[in-house]
Amino acid sequence: MTTRPMAVLFQRPFERPLIAGLIYAAVLIALVAYILAGVPVTPFHADEATQIAMSRDYAAIFLEGDLDSQRYQENPADPAAQELRLINGVVTKLLIGLAWQARGYSVEDINQPWDWGADWTYNIENGHVPSSDLLITARLPSAALYALGLLPMFALGWLVGGRVGAFVSVLLYALHPALLINGRRAMMEGALIAFSLFTVLAGVWFARSRSWGAALLLALAAGLALASKHTAAFTLIAVYGGCLTLLSLEMLRRRDRHILGGLIWLVLSALLALGLFYALNPAWWGDPVGRAGQVLALRSDLLAGQAAAFGGYGDTGAALSGWLRQAFLPPAQYYEVPSWANYISGEINAYEASVFDGVRDLKAAGLEGVLFDLLLPLQVVAGLGALLGGRSVERRTRVMLLTWAVITALTTALLTPLEWQRYYLPMHLASLLLTAAGVAWSVHPAVGGAKVSGGTGASPPSTPDP
Repeated sequence: MTTRPMAVLFQRPFERPLIAGLIYAAVLIALVAYILAGVPVTPFHADEATQIAMSRDYAAIFLEGDLDSQRYQENPADPAAQELRLINGVVTKLLIGLAWQARGYSVEDINQPWDWGADWTYNIENGHVPSSDLLITARLPSAALYALGLLPMFALGWLVGGRVGAFVSVLLYALHPALLINGRRAMMEGALIAFSLFTVLAGVWFARSRSWGAALLLALAAGLALASKHTAAFTLIAVYGGCLTLLSLEMLRRRDRHILGGLIWLVLSALLALGLFYALNPAWWGDPVGRAGQVLALRSDLLAGQAAAFGGYGDTGAALSGWLRQAFLPPAQYYEVPSWANYISGEINAYEASVFDGVRDLKAAGLEGVLFDLLLPLQVVAGLGALLGGRSVERRTRVMLLTWAVITALTTALLTPLEWQRYYLPMHLASLLLTAAGVAWSVHPAVGGAKVSGGTGASPPSTPDP
């Protein structure tokens, strides 16, 4: 009796497209359910209260028709509210408003923004904390967007590692402690994560096709990413910069009307993305250049204040050390203010006692040091090497993803003033994709010798470089 290799038995179900499609769908649906099921037990963060309070802007725009209240004013009636409109994204607060309206809440039910100058008791007693049901309602849009990010992550994983890369990327994405805790909260990170990934995927599609459809999808994803959180600007710079570099190099090598058309589509895509961001931000209307300067100044002051209050990095070496601690699969950071350990420790214990805290439970099995501190960084390095020198991933795809990963690594390492996990989330996305590429490269001989850009077990036809 002949014993079949395990790899062959693993491949057999994927040889039939219908069965393979059902397996992919079942895995994605299970991961979506896992993400959403953990929403009620996710520990509270004070910034959730502020985002929910900001959803009053949804009521002003869509329920009261008072668009003028959202415009910038030299002498605003509520300076704090105007500053929040300037330095925060708009996608999450608008979706929160839509969610609570659908659940039958009114604007009178919405809490006040968190007062960081007061203590926990004051905020509770003075209406700065949402009710439990309102909090869960407000979390659903962010968690749903985070779950939606499984689709572009699956596609990107497939591009760098075939079926193995796709599975590894979505499993790590859905079980990542830092992504989970931030993606499930009623904050800007769920939208930032999802639309950033869609921007990268659309950028890869455009780099390979130079079509108007890819340019349009790129504009929509990029505009929504920037409107979700302003730090998405670095992703946009990487993606549009990568596309522009590829087109420019091809134009130098050969003059082609199709390449010139792609350049025109890319410029129009960038303009449309900025136009979408502008349309969604009434506070920027009238003087977008002036508003951009104000936002940059406000953001700089905010980060400087946070670094001064909570201990920022003293030098580049400290910043790089913090980056290394956060770049792979760090434990979830539930709060930034140390005193919060006294207030939400019960919620943290309940969350960690559940099955919804991702791969954190590997600590109890004694596997954390091997998996997180050794194997994962090695797989990231292997993935980086695979993209740099491998022929199994299409050239333009490699250029785009490497550009995104390098720019993301540099900006998070050099521009992050203190070790707050939320500021490193873009790097987690890049490192997960490199991990997927590394794992696929590592097990490549064990899955039948298939090229990682394929998914059926047979080597797909090669795509010639232009």
